[in-house]
Amino acid sequence: MGQDRMPLRGFGTVNFELMLLRRMHDHQPTLVGAALKNLGKSAADLRAAHAQWQRGLRGGFPGGASRYRLALGKPAVVSSRRVPAIGELAVEAWPMPLWPGLQFQVTFGPGGDVVDERLARMSDQAAPAITSAADLRPWQLVIDDLESTCSPVRYRMSAGSVASHAAAAFATPDGTACEAQFSWGLLQSAAAVDDGNHQTD
Repeated sequence: MGQDRMPLRGFGTVNFELMLLRRMHDHQPTLVGAALKNLGKSAADLRAAHAQWQRGLRGGFPGGASRYRLALGKPAVVSSRRVPAIGELAVEAWPMPLWPGLQFQVTFGPGGDVVDERLARMSDQAAPAITSAADLRPWQLVIDDLESTCSPVRYRMSAGSVASHAAAAFATPDGTACEAQFSWGLLQSAAAVDDGNHQTD
């Protein structure tokens, strides 16, 4: 009964990483399989962590920052930024050891609601160089990396896609038009396209 009331208490970083991997499996089952081996976990563990997180989302536990602190503990990074016409946004982040140099970053609006949640590069970590489509390697880049090098980046949600997935169209610095798929802000796949109207897998 108590566990049902607090389904995410003691959830922890590894279970959180498993929850993230559940959606990445849609794009990169081979990389996910290698990650599970690295964590010493199974596909059943992955499904169980995802199910536990979903129970937490439906279980009436606190929202906003309290949700993540309940699951992950005290954040390693607490900061804020001001956005015109929106106001002050709070940012909290937790390191994700499965992806060295990355952290799970959550941005909260003025009322405490979550406005963005994704993997992001730690401030002291340099992003890999992007010059051509060959540099767009899965699990090596996050959305911010593309935005800083390949702007403008145009996003779209595909019909039937889940909130943690995003598709983006952009051009690399050498002028190659590309499309990419992200899960939780982490690059899953990318390819050069003939024009911006084509969609890749």
